[in-house]
Amino acid sequence: MLLTAVDKMDVLGMIERVIGEVKASQFRLESIDQENGQDVFELESEGGVVVLKGSSGTALASGFHWYLKHTCKAHLSWCGNNLELPDELPKLDAPIRLATPYMYRYYLNYCTFSYSMPFWEWDRWEIEIDRMAMNGINLALSIIGQEEVWRRTLLRVGYQEQEVSEFVCGPAFFAWQWMQNMTSWGGPLPEWWFEDRAQLAQAIHQRMKELGISPVLPGYSGMVPRDFGEKFPSSQPIDQGKWCNFDRPSLLLTDDPMYTTVATAFYEEQQKLFGTDIHFYSVDPFHEGGKTDGIDLGAYAVGVQSEMIRHDPKGVWVFQAWEGNPKKEILQHVIPEQALVLDLWCESHPTWESNEAFQGIPWVWCMIQNYGGKNGMFGNLETIAHDPIATIHNPAAGRMSGIGMAMEGIETNPVMYDLMADSVWRSDATDVGEWLNGYIERRYGKVTPQARMAWNQLQHSVYNCNTVQQGGMESFICARPSLEISSVSNWGPKKEYYELEAVRQACKSLFACYEEYQDSESYRYDLTDVTRQALADLSRVYYSRFSEAYRIGDFATFDKESEQFLQLIRMQEQLLSTNKAFMLGPWLEDAKRMGRNQEEIELFEFNARTLVTLWGPKESSESLHDYSHREWSGLIGNFYLPRWEMFIESLKDAISEQSVPEPMDWYAWEYEWTQGHELYAIEPHGSLYEAVSMILNTYSEFGTEE
Repeated sequence: MLLTAVDKMDVLGMIERVIGEVKASQFRLESIDQENGQDVFELESEGGVVVLKGSSGTALASGFHWYLKHTCKAHLSWCGNNLELPDELPKLDAPIRLATPYMYRYYLNYCTFSYSMPFWEWDRWEIEIDRMAMNGINLALSIIGQEEVWRRTLLRVGYQEQEVSEFVCGPAFFAWQWMQNMTSWGGPLPEWWFEDRAQLAQAIHQRMKELGISPVLPGYSGMVPRDFGEKFPSSQPIDQGKWCNFDRPSLLLTDDPMYTTVATAFYEEQQKLFGTDIHFYSVDPFHEGGKTDGIDLGAYAVGVQSEMIRHDPKGVWVFQAWEGNPKKEILQHVIPEQALVLDLWCESHPTWESNEAFQGIPWVWCMIQNYGGKNGMFGNLETIAHDPIATIHNPAAGRMSGIGMAMEGIETNPVMYDLMADSVWRSDATDVGEWLNGYIERRYGKVTPQARMAWNQLQHSVYNCNTVQQGGMESFICARPSLEISSVSNWGPKKEYYELEAVRQACKSLFACYEEYQDSESYRYDLTDVTRQALADLSRVYYSRFSEAYRIGDFATFDKESEQFLQLIRMQEQLLSTNKAFMLGPWLEDAKRMGRNQEEIELFEFNARTLVTLWGPKESSESLHDYSHREWSGLIGNFYLPRWEMFIESLKDAISEQSVPEPMDWYAWEYEWTQGHELYAIEPHGSLYEAVSMILNTYSEFGTEE
């Protein structure tokens, strides 16, 4: 059911987009058979051309990428490229043949579409799809255009346009609507939006299929608006309660008289929009909650899958294994050959062992790595290098059939995804130290002792997380001010898992390479990121000092340490303003650019501002605020810094008045910011060299300033 047919011209078109037509003409593409049912590619030099053979579009694209990485020593990532190729491409020393042990190579998470992609247009999607194929992806979630599927579905069963508009969320919050967590927030959308995004989805699906990537579309679970029972009295939708204080949509059980009517409308309208050649359907009816009491889950599962297969006999039900789902009673009643489970958090908290390898259903070992789109450095390279390949050879793992990347946000931590993508084509565990040497050479152009030292320090600190936690160590710069902070976001880690000084040392080592690497886009990103992380870690030290000083009444120390904390925030703002990847302005401008009149511009800007700050309305923000915090220039200087300045000033007032600090209504202040329209820089300014030099000179040892 995966796409295996090879259209060599489509892959050649991708190669031309990456390296240009002239250099692409030095490749000859050929089709070959799979190896034992798995994708394979071959590379060899013949005369003046590189002969690239593959068993699928993604195999060909992966072979091309392998050649770029391991023969040309080139590098492509979200966070900087190194693609300086000679006019005559280098010859291979020897032929290469690599087969993947993984049938499925999965990509994306519902959340990615909100935390990273809500304002993407075709030009950005085209790049991403090419990179998917080059990294071996052959199965990818696609929820773009679902709002038009639902518009057509609801209109068909009797809703009015205005009611549909009130049901659908804004673009930054689609992820949670289509996971059945919420409705309406961030909307209503303009009329043109629905068809426009459906057309974008059609272009995305077409390009995916051209390159051998099978889209995964949402299927129908029984979701309906909360007023469905009022409109259709014969129906008895089940109230699903709340998710983070948002009202969840209701659920029709499969024996409800209206279930087949709505399911038929959904699948038929989706097929009218996106065709009948997409066969994977994501359905997670009880994601992060919902009510199952009194529901015969086995009968429900049979009904959901039967309706899916009635409309698509080749349909495969794709589950996300996350927080107790899918329930065992559901898995026991689905057709295993037409189901697939994504074990989302395998790098930290695999569930296949406690779920008896998902009852014999094929499943995919996935890495989440990123939560909320936050940009802290985080991961475990050794786990990625060893666990997937060890698990697929473990008899207890049942039908593990793939490897996947299911991060909530992208465009951070490129080393984690580069290693994960490389692992697709390796049949043995990877030596991380040796692999990092190659990574440094590809990313910066050559290896220096200082760069190797920096990456050794990072490998054994931020990229060696052995605790179960949702994301990296959070920067207290981004925390809603309080004297009792243990984490920035509600689910963030509360204890350090590495020696904080290690990151400052890595920063120092990487900075020592500046003269040799300064022209490297990738190096400038990494130096900015490592320095940012060092300051983020240091914010925890200064926060601890001034909050403790206040508690014990040492007000002289409080004054000194709180001012150092604020000065550190100002340094972070100055540092991040030197790199476009760490700036608020582009995020806001991408959102505003989508609007066709002032009202739409303001709506989309509100979506963009809200997601990365208070997240939801007041009652929901209590748990969700700052979940998607970003260390971005502009956000730091104009949101986090004034928030902390107000708090520290209130403490100083309390000291001088010998009183208790007045409680702050943070939501009111944050909401006012989300309603703002201040302009933020969209191009970097300032000197990276000067910013890092100042920071290292100021903090010669971790936690001390000169």
